Amino acid sequence: MTNISKKQDLSVELLRIIACLMVIMIHVRPFPFSGDNLRDAVILIYVLNGPAVASFLLISGFFISKKQSLIHVWLRFLKGIILPAAVFVFVLGMIRTWIDHPEISILTSISLANPLKALTDMAQGFLAFDTVRFGIYADHLWYIFSHAEIMLWMTVILPLVRHDEQNMLKLLLAFAAIHFTLQNLSALVILPFSLYTFPAIGKPSMYAIAGYLFYSWVKRIREPDNRSAIQTSNHSDINSVSSMGTDAGLNIHVHNPAVYTFIFFLVFLTSSVFLFMLQKHIYVAGLMSGRSPSDLNTDYYFTSWNGMICALQTISLSGMVLLLPTQKWNSMIRTAIKSFGGCTFHIYLIHYIFTNHFRAIGLEGIVRNLFGESSQGLILYTLMYSIFVFMFSASLIFIYRKLWKTILCLFQKK
Repeated sequence: MTNISKKQDLSVELLRIIACLMVIMIHVRPFPFSGDNLRDAVILIYVLNGPAVASFLLISGFFISKKQSLIHVWLRFLKGIILPAAVFVFVLGMIRTWIDHPEISILTSISLANPLKALTDMAQGFLAFDTVRFGIYADHLWYIFSHAEIMLWMTVILPLVRHDEQNMLKLLLAFAAIHFTLQNLSALVILPFSLYTFPAIGKPSMYAIAGYLFYSWVKRIREPDNRSAIQTSNHSDINSVSSMGTDAGLNIHVHNPAVYTFIFFLVFLTSSVFLFMLQKHIYVAGLMSGRSPSDLNTDYYFTSWNGMICALQTISLSGMVLLLPTQKWNSMIRTAIKSFGGCTFHIYLIHYIFTNHFRAIGLEGIVRNLFGESSQGLILYTLMYSIFVFMFSASLIFIYRKLWKTILCLFQKK
């Protein structure tokens, strides 16, 4: 959810939008158990929403560059993420009564609020990296504190980037991947060997490093000049070893973005199927061990960004999106993607108000009943209702920006 650069990459903006929709879907999706009945459609929704937060953390690595200074990165984080979040949490503290009790007006809710306590709780929560104390209905902002970890690790990552220490970055990434893979395995089975799991960087920083390395590779693949250079080089190598023929013909296509897109699709499909089977096994095994459906309803560890299979799923999804031929899209689609992509962080901030308020007034239940409890109905409900919340939140942000711009223009004229 990094601030947008002046020159927007359309595929990155599209990835932001997809990730933001996934986050909203996480907050409106139904539980996997309906009574004692385990619903496969909901498990599928869980699996497909897994890359939500991981995609945002991966995107944060796209914007790491040699030209940045550590102070610049930290200031951008404070101005672009912490400050808007702090304003949001304070406003949230003022209207939280209205969110839970729609019969109470917003003005009454504000009059019942305690601004000083809201500010104190927010300061204590920020210093303690505790989203519960940071603000009521702000528990989805745990992402901010995960992002703060990346800011701390930038003291190590940025110097390595500046000095082109690609191998060291890859080594850090490999250590983290091995560390968290062992963690995932130990949560499933008792490992048949004793192995010291060495300390590693956190998952957010791991995703940021992966994002930097992955996006650098994607940009090389997308550039026609770079692809031609790679093909020419490989073409010469083949000539020096063997005669021209089938190998050269294969080489012409191996660096085609469409080929990589297809490979990423296969990886995404395979990892998603595996996650579906794994998560269903965990639910069934949980029932057999005596755990209740209500307890298992909150258990979706391996379909969240914490799981390393989900990390593979995130990379493959990002690869598919980043290699789309966006230059061929018409201007209307490009403008829409840039506009919505530019406000995904603010949508992420405010959507939680409306998912909770709409639930309180019964709108969420009405929409869910319209689609029914069938597998198709559950999937369509989650998708369509998430799009509605996304568009509603985006509309408010566009209106606010327009009003703010108008007010600034009026003051400038005076």
